[in-house]
Amino acid sequence: MKIASIFLKKKLDKNTDHFLDNSQIHYLKKVLKLKEGELLHIYDGDGTRYLSNFNGKDSTKIIDIQTKQQNFTTTIAVPFLKKSQFEFLLQKCVEIGVKKIITYISNKSKSTFSLKKETLKKERYKEIIKAAFLQSENFFLPELELIQSLESLNISNYESVFVLDQFAKSKISHDLECDLIISGGEFGFDEDERNYFDKNQATYINLGENILRAETAPLVALSKINF
Repeated sequence: MKIASIFLKKKLDKNTDHFLDNSQIHYLKKVLKLKEGELLHIYDGDGTRYLSNFNGKDSTKIIDIQTKQQNFTTTIAVPFLKKSQFEFLLQKCVEIGVKKIITYISNKSKSTFSLKKETLKKERYKEIIKAAFLQSENFFLPELELIQSLESLNISNYESVFVLDQFAKSKISHDLECDLIISGGEFGFDEDERNYFDKNQATYINLGENILRAETAPLVALSKINF
């Protein structure tokens, strides 16, 4: 049976009672229907999971602490897409495993998306990521960064950078050491973006013969690296 989970950015001590705030109490009692004596997982997003016992009212006692090293070390840069596609992409990236998600406006979609408008949605996007993080029982909460364009992404911060390109000669593989994967939008990369990749000596790789949707390609890439 799956144990209920909440996110709490705080270090907790074993065999101590932790008092919850009103929103947490409401979520546990009204949404999750947690009863007195039931177990609860608390994740801090930095590699620690606390097993606790809910008192049915306003607190939970920590009874065990488990920590893990971060297994998923790849950052992925993906373009803004239509609402349902983009939210699906965020959710599944977290479920499959990713260290950080960087979102950008594709040069070929400048007329469709605005960073100012997308920034207003950032809290919603973070909630989607947090929900997927708890559902998948990941010990590390992925970061989210919104940027204007790929040219504003400092590729030099990453040692191994790979760009998904259906025409690339090399194929992605499980044993690939990858710090950053860059995925294109519905209409691909434009000349300026490709020049930027070439200038920074990024490596082009493909995912196979089939042409994948913009929201599918990064998920396949992460899956091939992680599993």
